[in-house]
Parts: sequence; C-alpha cells; structure tokens
Amino acid sequence: MNPSFYQAHFNLGNLCQMQRQWEAATGHYQQALHHKPDLVIAHNALGLVLQSQGLLPASYEHFQQALSLNPNFAEAYNNLGITLEKLGQLPAAIALFQQALTLRPDLVEAHTNLGNTLELQGRYAEAAECHRQAIAQRPNFAAAYMNLGLVLHKLSQLSEAAAVHQQAIALNPHLAGAYSNLGLTLHAQGLVAEAIQCYQRTLEIDPEFEVARSNLLHCLLFSPDHSPTEQVTEAHHWATRHGLVPASPPPSSLPDPNRPLRVGYVSPDFCTHSVSYFIEPILAHHNPQIVETVCYAQVYRPDAVTQRLQQAAGKWHFTLGWNDTQLIEQIQADGIDILVDLAGHTANNRLRVFAHQPAPLQISYLGYPATTGLTQMDYRLTDAWADPVGQTEDLYTEKLVRLPHCFLCYQPFASAPEVAPLPALSAGRITFGSFNHLAKMQPKVIALWAEILTALPTAQIMLKNGSLDDPATRDRCRQLFEAQGIDAQRVQLVGFLPASQDHLGLYNQIDIGLDTFPYNGTTTTCEALWMGVPVITLAGTVHVERVGMSLLSAVELTDLVTTSPTAYLAKAVELAQNLEKLAQWRTTLRQRLVNSTLCDPPRFVHSLEQTYRQLWQSWCQEQSPRQPQDS
Repeated sequence: MNPSFYQAHFNLGNLCQMQRQWEAATGHYQQALHHKPDLVIAHNALGLVLQSQGLLPASYEHFQQALSLNPNFAEAYNNLGITLEKLGQLPAAIALFQQALTLRPDLVEAHTNLGNTLELQGRYAEAAECHRQAIAQRPNFAAAYMNLGLVLHKLSQLSEAAAVHQQAIALNPHLAGAYSNLGLTLHAQGLVAEAIQCYQRTLEIDPEFEVARSNLLHCLLFSPDHSPTEQVTEAHHWATRHGLVPASPPPSSLPDPNRPLRVGYVSPDFCTHSVSYFIEPILAHHNPQIVETVCYAQVYRPDAVTQRLQQAAGKWHFTLGWNDTQLIEQIQADGIDILVDLAGHTANNRLRVFAHQPAPLQISYLGYPATTGLTQMDYRLTDAWADPVGQTEDLYTEKLVRLPHCFLCYQPFASAPEVAPLPALSAGRITFGSFNHLAKMQPKVIALWAEILTALPTAQIMLKNGSLDDPATRDRCRQLFEAQGIDAQRVQLVGFLPASQDHLGLYNQIDIGLDTFPYNGTTTTCEALWMGVPVITLAGTVHVERVGMSLLSAVELTDLVTTSPTAYLAKAVELAQNLEKLAQWRTTLRQRLVNSTLCDPPRFVHSLEQTYRQLWQSWCQEQSPRQPQDS
C-alpha cells in the first residue's frame, strides 16, 4: 500500500533478524534507510545484522553512522565495541564499552562485553568484576554466569568456575554454551568422562555448535574408555556438519614441479605456547630460495615469541577478525601452494577455511595428534614410530606422510637453567615427576604410579600443572593416591609458575620423569630430557600413545620405552635402583639432545622441504596437460 513506509520496512527487518534470515533483514533495513537515511535505530540494527554475518567493516560503518546521528546512543557504542573486538582491536573496543557504560551504567550487555574483552586481554580479575556487575544488575542473566565461569576457569579457580556454570545451567537448562564451558572446566580438573558428557549434552541442545564438537573430539583423546575408532567417527561427524562447504575457485598455482614453493602456516598459537617450540626452528631454517613462508596468525595476545616468529617468517598476516572468505582470499592472493594447519581441533582453529580448500595441497601437522576428519586435508605429517606403517592408516581421512626422522624438531628454551646434580644423591630418596596436563593423569595412570611408590617405600612424586592451583582439584588428586595406599606427604603438587626459568628449574628436583598414557606428553618430555631427567613412556598402538616413543627413539633412548604397565613399573624400579646410571644421564642428556635429530633444525627442515617438494611434484604430475591456446 505504501512502499516508502520506512517503519514497516524496519519492523519487517526486525522480524527477519529474529528468525536469522540475515539477507532478508539486511534488505529491509536498507529499504528503511533508503526512505529515511537518518533513522538511527535502523543504522544500529543493520550494523548488528552485518556483524552476525561476519561483515565487520560494513557493520562498523553503520554503527559509526548511528553515533554521528546520536552521540549519546549507548547501545551503538556497545555494538561498535563488539565489532572492534571481533576485529582484534581490543583496547578500542574496551574504550567503547566504557563509553556505553558512562552513558548507561545499567546496560548489562556492555558490562558483559567489557568482561569478555578484558578476558581476551588476559585481565581476568577485571573481567570477573564486570560479569559480577552484570549479575548484580540482572540476577537471572544466565549468560553472565556462563562468562564469569569461564573467567574463573582462567584464574584457575576451577571448583568455583564449575559451580558458576552450574548456576547458569539452572537458570537456563538450554544454554548450550554453559554446558560447553563446564566441559572445559571439568576437563581441566581431570574429570574427562564428565567433560565428555557435557559436550555431548551441548550438542544435543545445539548440533551446530562447532567449537563444542571440536572440544569433544579433543577430549576423547584423553579418555581410556573411548576407542580411537570412536574418536574418528566423531571427527567424521564434525566434517559432515561443518566441513561440507562449497569449494573455493581452483587455485591458480602454476604446476611447475621445480619452482620455489609458497608454504602457508595457519595457527592461533604463534605466541608463548608449546607449538612455538616446534614451529620456530622450522620458520627460522627454511631456505627462502626453496620455500617461501607465509604465516596466518589467529593470535589474541601477541607477545615476544610472536615477534620472533614474525621475524623468522617470510610474510606475516594477523588474521584476528577475518572471516573465512577474507582469509581464503588472502591465501589465494598470496599464491600459497601448500597450506599447513598447526591447530587441528584445538582452540581458535581455522579448520573451516581448509574445508574450502583454498590451496592446491593441504597438510595437518604438529598441533593436534589425530585426524581432522576433513577429506579436503590431503596429508598428515608423522613418522614411522608414531604411526607404524600399516597400523594406523584407517584412523585418518588424511594420507600419512612419514618424515625420515622424528616428526618433531624441538627448540629448547634459550634461558633454561643449568642442570643440577642428581637430587637423589643429596635427598637420599628418588623423586619421580610429571608436569603433564591433569586430564592426562587419569585414575589408571595414578594407580600405576602408586604401584611404583609402593614398590619404593621411600620414593616420592611431584606433579605440576596449572589446574593444581585450585584447592579442591589438589585435594581430589591427593585422594586418588590415598585411595591406592599412598600417604599424601609423598605427593608434592605444584601449580602454575609464570616464569619459564622457574618451571624448568623444578626439574632439578626430579630424578625420573613419568610419561602419561594413553595421551603421551610432548613438550613436557622434551623439557625433562633437556633438564637431564630421563622419561619412562608406555607406548600404545596409535599416534597419541606413541609420541613418547618417537621422541625417545630420536635421542636413542629406546630403553625407556615400555609396552605394558608391568614393564613400565619394572623400568621405574630398575632406574630408581641405579643412581650411577641416573647421575650419568644427568650430565649427558642435554648434549645427547643437541647431537640428535630432535634438535637439529637444518637437517630436519631439509627433510621437510624435500617432503614438500615430493608432494608438490606428485600434484603437478596429476594435473591435466594444458591445452594449447588459440592465437
């Protein structure tokens, strides 16, 4: 009746937005603004719809337009802050949330968004106060409890975090994110079975919750009660839900088998993270005449390690705030031949980009010890120790490519303390130790460690993990030992130590390292060996259970590899009774690593570059011969 009736266009846009019909909502808001360009609420609403679609620069413009028309529009400051947070501009986002709260101190959403952004900056105590402010103003705001629980988790207040998540669930039993966050907290407490149940409940509520499905996949790796086949099946479910996407336009890479290659590395962990110990030597030793490197860094808090990695890379992009389309377009603009994912199903991954297959060859490597589930992921780099030929191929959608030595190259911490003499010589007793994630220390692991302590009545054990800063989590860990007849006085529990020197220095109190199973340690094993501490591992049948074997084989310490709990126990007792051998290893292990393939970046990277070249040449051979063009 009246096509220029802008109010009706605006209201219809609202209805479409409520039904998540983004394109229709965008069209109606645009029509409203066409007929009334100064309609402030339409600029704000259109900004929200564009934000929901990941069109952040466009949403930014409309929020700015709303504020130019009404400088006191608190909600627009809040919404613009969300856009800048998604773009990775955290300080600017914080200033906008604070401006919104200056105008409207009762704007609960601004308190929540300010808390979320402070959490991304690592300002956890301030973030917790913001969420408590939101709860004080709206006591039934379940999402505020959910966000507070996540911050308390980051503060290692795990028991309180779990209780707060439970409050969120009590207020809203269908809040999928609360179950997912509770799963993270339970996982950190070592309660793997309970965490898996939380993720499964999350997916019952919201089957499209991609992060929760990745969290479930990762958590299954820690469980001794779930088979590798179950984990693979769940990976296929993830790929079916989130990996069946339209392929990008075919890359324009010239199939020249001998030209320099452009290799892209994608990771959220180009910072102080265990991944950095293994990717830095690769970036630093690539020959740019053979391999040009480009890094795509999904990093929330860049640090000094980030700066080092950026200097080592040939080209660098910070990708925070980029949607999948933007990242895909950049990868193709960079002419990437081989795209390498370093995260798998860990936090802040970009696996959906790989699902679009923006590069001719795609490889999974380093950051995740199992299949991604993506058929678009062509290869996975490993070695013959971690994945024996003919044993694990069925557990991957990727084709396994075995590097000639260990699949890892370790760069030790530059300021690691000197190795101290064997502590047993002065203490008069053996001290075992494990600094692995608490979720790897399942009851079966602790039961075997308790058997070792029972066989050696004067021995003690030191466990170190950030989760042990939580008093209730510490108590539960001690109770697991006490249930096996081990006095709590023989179990030393240490929490997070911010300085790497202090963390590594604790190894000067350890005589023998004990690896976890079925999920072996990686960085922890390398650090222990670097500090002169031999590590006993129990090798299983799949990759996640054989990383310890790979590392120890690379440094020619296969005598420390066992294949049964009985042999693991016997090896621990045998070593504990041979102080002479332990003392000798104490003084020679660091040099042994230096001389090994594990700590030989030039040799490792040369092999890696040869592998890339072979895979590229195979791809070139598979391409159809180009037909001659008409003149």
